[in-house]
Amino acid sequence: MGKDDILAKGAILQRDQETYAITARLLAGVMDIPTAHRIADVAEKYGVKRLKITGDSRMALIGIKEEDLDAAYEDLGIKPQPGTALCQQFIKACPGNTFCTRGQQDTLSLAQKVEEQFYPFPKISSKVKIGISGCYNSCSEPAIKDIGLIGLPKGWILMVGGAGGKDPMIAQVIAKNLSEDEVLEVLEKILKYYRASSQKHQTRNMRLGVILSKEGNERLLRACGLE
Repeated sequence: MGKDDILAKGAILQRDQETYAITARLLAGVMDIPTAHRIADVAEKYGVKRLKITGDSRMALIGIKEEDLDAAYEDLGIKPQPGTALCQQFIKACPGNTFCTRGQQDTLSLAQKVEEQFYPFPKISSKVKIGISGCYNSCSEPAIKDIGLIGLPKGWILMVGGAGGKDPMIAQVIAKNLSEDEVLEVLEKILKYYRASSQKHQTRNMRLGVILSKEGNERLLRACGLE
């Protein structure tokens, strides 16, 4: 019997049909020097073939043998990340005004608060992708995320319903000039709406943008108090 992904360990079988890739979660793609050293040490110890920053700003360690998976996680100091589960998506954020001269808002602080308050977005039966950008350059692609945020001097623009893939969708702007606290308050309501809608018979397992295209955005706006 051939090998397959080991979902419980977040291990994805590679093209060689022998080794696996695992991922280390990096908040908004940022790591300190000790973390970088630890990842490099694990990569060297277990014969990792490549290190790859993923599209959602995690670090993939590619080429680990099955018998080394548990030890690699232990040496990384993290638990297995079930990254293939539909609800287990991560936040993509640009450097924001912490590092970038164009940044208008603190994307990294907001990303941390969103993860601490909401991750892993439990019981939503479809993907949840969030992009946070600190200016209109939109380096984290908020317009093609389920939830997108763009930081401007007066506050945050909030967008919903975007997606990439074979049927791409551009997110709709539903609010402007939100404070950080207002963003978190509205996000909680959006995620509750998404969770309920993704479990209904008519819209089960659908992405947020597809749900909105079928039902319109009035129910979401009412749920968020944005009418």
